[in-house]
Amino acid sequence: MSEEKPVLLVKRKNIQLVIDYCLDQRTGFTVSPRAISNDDFEIEVSVSGIKQAIALGMFAKENRIEVAGLGELAKPKSTPAKKVDPKDVPSLMSQPAVEPKEEGSLLSFDLNVTDN
Repeated sequence: MSEEKPVLLVKRKNIQLVIDYCLDQRTGFTVSPRAISNDDFEIEVSVSGIKQAIALGMFAKENRIEVAGLGELAKPKSTPAKKVDPKDVPSLMSQPAVEPKEEGSLLSFDLNVTDN
């Protein structure tokens, strides 16, 4: 099984921020320009543990950096919402009405009492 590395898609103006983060964390990285645009770069980060992966994800989210290169792990598949059939939902009119309790059983507070 080949080990995939996270790839950060970065604009030219944010590349120094990511490089400084990788140097501070002592994480290996490879920078390559994207063929699509002259302003976009791909930074492949070598993550060795779960703590580094979590820290990298938090850093990317905080700085609004797009993470790619994780295949199926990058975006979970969404399941379509189930439609509710009106026949399956019980009607509110068929529910018995709740009668109010007697006034003597209600809880009351006297806000003018100053005893502590």
